[in-house]
Amino acid sequence: MLFETGQITWGRRSLSDQERTRLSWGSLLIELSSGDGEVYLASTNLDDSELGSDLQDAAIDWTSWAVCTGVDEVDLHPGFPDHSVLVKPEALISLEPGEAERVWVNIPPTVIVGVKDQIDQVLSEFPTVSLEQAWFGQPGKGEFCYELVSKAGRHPGLETSAAGIQCPVTIINQSSEPLNVTRFCLRVAGLTLYESGNGLWGNETVVKFQGGASVSRVALQSGPPQEAIQPEVLALPRERGSFKVVGRTFRTFSRRGKGDLSFE
Repeated sequence: MLFETGQITWGRRSLSDQERTRLSWGSLLIELSSGDGEVYLASTNLDDSELGSDLQDAAIDWTSWAVCTGVDEVDLHPGFPDHSVLVKPEALISLEPGEAERVWVNIPPTVIVGVKDQIDQVLSEFPTVSLEQAWFGQPGKGEFCYELVSKAGRHPGLETSAAGIQCPVTIINQSSEPLNVTRFCLRVAGLTLYESGNGLWGNETVVKFQGGASVSRVALQSGPPQEAIQPEVLALPRERGSFKVVGRTFRTFSRRGKGDLSFE
């Protein structure tokens, strides 16, 4: 049995019978093989002691997927997580009425494995980082999100761009009250993913806070951020068409005195 190991590269990959391929991205390790008209997929997340070791030695649990007869290649491409993400800034974002701040969110990509047939099947999605789920919003009026470990900063994390998608977010306080942001919800379903010579990028999200009980106005800028060098579209949004906000971006959780509101 032939065995190939290496880093994940995006695009189509041929699979020969009786050939096993193991590919890694950060701590994620996936295995691909095919035989008798089926594609076999497996994955595991390596711990620190396993990183840098021989990829052939890692133990993997198998998952079998039956696909169309004669399929001998799969398509690998990155995507955003399948839920919105909750982000904390590196430092408190404090905005007076009319002020704005632009921050960067580093989102770990998901590896999407599919086959190109009549319906372009997605066989499986493998997150490159295991993220904990958290509820955002009031009971019955919110959504499950992933809690990001990395925090939003004022500059793109280019030193880590090989393992994450850099997404700019501009927050504008259009209310008549100060806005203190300790956490916000970034909805990634409408984002386009770009690849460039300096990493992976998502288009910019602009959040206009209206104040009080009003829902923030959220818009997506078309095209990649200007920081991306010669970018090309790598993956279209999970949700096509007009982008609509569902739920809040910030949520009031305390009042600490007149004119001093904290939001998440």
